[in-house]
Amino acid sequence: MRHAYLLDYGLMQAEWGWFLPDAATYSQKDKPRKWVEFPMTGALIEHEDGWIMIDSGPSPEAAKVWPKESFEAFPVVKFSDENVSVNQLRLLGLKPEDIRAIIFTHLHLDHVGQAYLFRDSSFLIAHRRELEHALVQMWEGKYGAYVPADFEPLKGAKWVLVDEERLEVLPGVEVIHTGGHTPGHMVVRVEAPNGDVWYFMGDFFHMPEEFQAESKGWLLFNGEQFESFTRKMKFWASSRRVHMFITHDPTNWQKYPKIPKPLF
Repeated sequence: MRHAYLLDYGLMQAEWGWFLPDAATYSQKDKPRKWVEFPMTGALIEHEDGWIMIDSGPSPEAAKVWPKESFEAFPVVKFSDENVSVNQLRLLGLKPEDIRAIIFTHLHLDHVGQAYLFRDSSFLIAHRRELEHALVQMWEGKYGAYVPADFEPLKGAKWVLVDEERLEVLPGVEVIHTGGHTPGHMVVRVEAPNGDVWYFMGDFFHMPEEFQAESKGWLLFNGEQFESFTRKMKFWASSRRVHMFITHDPTNWQKYPKIPKPLF
């Protein structure tokens, strides 16, 4: 393990209740909704056995290919050529074929939308439950956060499906099945060269407030899984050598450097 870098996939907005509902009383029934703007991010791990990406970001054509209801609920408000994954990689002199594998924390539209750019060169790693759930949802016409246009180019790709609860993908890089947000959601545990441990949380927590409150809003799929893994994460994160990277934390770019500067 050498370095890790954070990828900038642009900005999105959403109503705060998706993350942590602020319940109104009867006297507040006309209380205005709170909207927040937050980054879409991924990560790049430099490993002795090859470069590993974590999530590929949204489709550059999100406004066209996402279901209308999805784009209205989660509008992409900033996205340009610089936010396309292959252009992010160029900042380190890398090409798509340099990426050995992409680990998907889950397969929602803002995490898998650029996977087609790596379809012929990289392994695509996801939990089996996640891919099965996504395909069933789309088969039933319940597109929501799974978009057919993201998956159509990935037929016949080099999928590696995780069946285990924990799997070491490469030495020092482990995926952990958490569920909670989606049936096959995973977090990625990475051991840094200095001995610190980083957890790339995907959307298990969208916002730091969910971790603090041990609660999640309308984007919760399984409450029992969420509670169970949150308590484990609270214990691990109590160590000064354990760090969490929360994908959509609005303050990420105030706290962490973007590629080409390393996270570690």
